[in-house]
This record gives sequence, C-alpha cells and structure tokens, in this order.
Amino acid sequence: MFEEVEVEAYVYPTEDIEKVKRAMLNLIPELEFDAFDQGESVLLRGKTKDKKALQRLYELFRGQAILDTARAFLEEGYFGEEIIIKVHKQAAYAGKVNFNEESPLGPITIIIKTKEPWRLMKWLAPRTKDGVPIE
Repeated sequence: MFEEVEVEAYVYPTEDIEKVKRAMLNLIPELEFDAFDQGESVLLRGKTKDKKALQRLYELFRGQAILDTARAFLEEGYFGEEIIIKVHKQAAYAGKVNFNEESPLGPITIIIKTKEPWRLMKWLAPRTKDGVPIE
C-alpha cells in the first residue's frame, strides 16, 4: 500500500534528541534514524519500509476517535505519490496525535510515499458517519 514512510523533525538545543526520537517512534515504529547538523538545530530523519509501519497511526486515529480529522489532513497533504502530515511533537511524545503543529519546537512531519494514495487513506482514515467508518 506504501513504499516508504519518512518522519522528520528539527531538534533544537533545548530538546533531548532521544526524546524526539521517542516521539517519532510513538507514531511510526521501526524507524532507522539519521541526523544532520543544521547549525542551530539538528534535522532528525527516520525512514522505514516495514509494511506494518502505519499500524500505530491506524490505532491512534481510532483510539482517539479522530478519523474524520485525520482524513481531512491526509487529503490536504496529498501531493501526487506522497501524503504529508504534520503533528505536534509534544503530543507525539505522550503517544497521541494532534494535528495542531503550532509549537515553538516545530512539528514532526510524516511523509508517506505511495502509488495508491486513495486506497491508503481509505484504510488509514476512512470516512465516517456518526463516528462509524462507512468505507
């Protein structure tokens, strides 16, 4: 359903890089990390091709009852063969998804590379009626 998931975030001097890694892994497990010095920050990038990589997001969207919101953000972030969403870093550290990316520490960006974006969106965050998936 997807070829690769890439997750990235800037890590600032006031942050612990291990905590940012944990926040990213709370959303997408099995990431392999690289870090790139950007001067005043470090760009932390994790990638995975593990076919179960999106299972945690799938569970979080349902557990938090945010399928409609998630679907809207997935559709808004759809660009050709990529779906890009941004989530709040501190919420991710707490094991939650919050699409309010406004934070002085910046968001976590999730990039899903897929040749079947609509199929992926339908699975990950189907449309609902009264909170029940209808797709």
